[in-house]
Amino acid sequence: MRKLDVLMLKSFIGPFLLTTAVSNFILLVQYLLKYFDDFVGKNLGFSVFAELLFYFSLNMLQIALPLGVLVASLMTFGNLGEQFELTAIKSSGISLLRTLRPIFLFVFVLSIGAYFFNNYTIPAANLKAYSLLYDIKHTKPALDIKAGAFYSGIPNYSIKAKDKLPDGRTLLDVIIYDHTMGRGNKTVIMADSSLMYTIMDDRYLKLELYRGHYYSEEATSKSSIDRFYRTEYNKMDMVFSLASFDLKRRKEELFQNNRQMKNISELAMDIDSFQHMIIKQKANFIETSGRYFDFHFKNKEEINKRKELIHEEEQLRDVEPIEASLIPSFLVSRQTQEIDNPQDEKLSRDTVISEKTPQRFRNFPKEDLKPIREKLVLKNIDDKSLIASDSLDTLKWSDLDYYLDEVHKSRRLTFPEALNRARSVKVNINSAKTRLYQYQKNANLYTIEMQKKYAQALACILMFLVGAPLGAIIKKGGLGVPTIIAIFFFIIYYVFSSIGEKQAKEGAMDPIIAAWMSDAILLPFGLFFLRQARVDARIFEIDAYRIGIEKLKRRFARNKNKA
Repeated sequence: MRKLDVLMLKSFIGPFLLTTAVSNFILLVQYLLKYFDDFVGKNLGFSVFAELLFYFSLNMLQIALPLGVLVASLMTFGNLGEQFELTAIKSSGISLLRTLRPIFLFVFVLSIGAYFFNNYTIPAANLKAYSLLYDIKHTKPALDIKAGAFYSGIPNYSIKAKDKLPDGRTLLDVIIYDHTMGRGNKTVIMADSSLMYTIMDDRYLKLELYRGHYYSEEATSKSSIDRFYRTEYNKMDMVFSLASFDLKRRKEELFQNNRQMKNISELAMDIDSFQHMIIKQKANFIETSGRYFDFHFKNKEEINKRKELIHEEEQLRDVEPIEASLIPSFLVSRQTQEIDNPQDEKLSRDTVISEKTPQRFRNFPKEDLKPIREKLVLKNIDDKSLIASDSLDTLKWSDLDYYLDEVHKSRRLTFPEALNRARSVKVNINSAKTRLYQYQKNANLYTIEMQKKYAQALACILMFLVGAPLGAIIKKGGLGVPTIIAIFFFIIYYVFSSIGEKQAKEGAMDPIIAAWMSDAILLPFGLFFLRQARVDARIFEIDAYRIGIEKLKRRFARNKNKA
């Protein structure tokens, strides 16, 4: 058994290393091709590109590992089946599951290593790779002055040559605009010819100008008219610094806030921060919108204060009478008794406020209740119209109109004011909606990034569960058939991963489900192929289907004859 385990591991590790390296290279080339235009003409040297390739190869390794496991398992068990070694192992009484065990343990340890690699190595590699890529993209192309076109690659200078000789150094009919003084095109240098070359280890560009003129306009302090200078020369040398063409490495700290540069603990903290910001934004919206409403969004402190004022008003007994038609029904209690002569009676302490009076009207400040208290009369009013609910929709409109017209004139809500308030609330809603959408989108992206570190590590095991039994079933080794099958399943894995990430980014799918969706789709395939391999199913052999079709034909013919 020990020799069998060693044999299986030797058969698997070689193809695994080869296929992982090839997969990593293909993915790396495919990824860097979209940045090809940013690399052309930069003349950065081999060391810079080697560093960039190394960091991005580490980034691609998290995807190449599952693909390498899939192809290697297909090749290993396909070769064993093609050479009848797998048949010999089964004939000796060793089950397929026992044969898979050493490689499964290797893949299990590999998945654990992939988790730590994704959590610690990948964020550091991404920080190095993307910061270097940013610096390369913002590096100027190498010096290339073309005939008949202005060249502005050198800061504060524009150079044009009518013609450029094949030696690449000689320029004819040269015009140079000097903008170093920031005065526009007031300094012009012209030459019949020029010789161009670099000096001091390519750090400076030198132009030897022959037979030309130097034109300049300078302002004078005593006159509004500029003074014009013209100088003729036979030879003049100009030296330009090429420091702007060098690769400038920016601080890596500027890029470390990106989600791809963080490990699981840092991502979890950011997700918690985004959730807190979402809750805070909702609370701020309610708080800022409260000033546009007279009957809603009142805080508890203000309500309690108004309750105290109402309680003080209830202690007042002497109230002067007014006409009965002016009494709002919501200010009269059920305990009020009918009196024939209201002019000679006083209001009881229960008249001003009823227990069923809506809360928003009970909370009026003292100055709002005073004019009502001074005009109330004692009168029996049917209490069926009193409002037990605290909802604005159940208010009696006659009472509300009376309150707005007679009692609360200082806060009278006109149509233009109501329209302006509605527009303000709409602006607040749109603004809060935009912020909430961005916060939720960032939270989803960070959640996906965190869950992918687990899902991609587990994908190595799932790819093995798909590839090993499938290779035992098809019994085809080499790189042909296993590669085609591996590409098919990898496309399924990649497509569903991309779809899930896109849907979660837009909020159409839970980010946790989106991150694990591709793994969940591979799992049934792996379990199905494992079951079929244990019973030596012939699901990829045409003869098996032909036999099944013949059996069906015979059964139908037998039933037809019986009929």
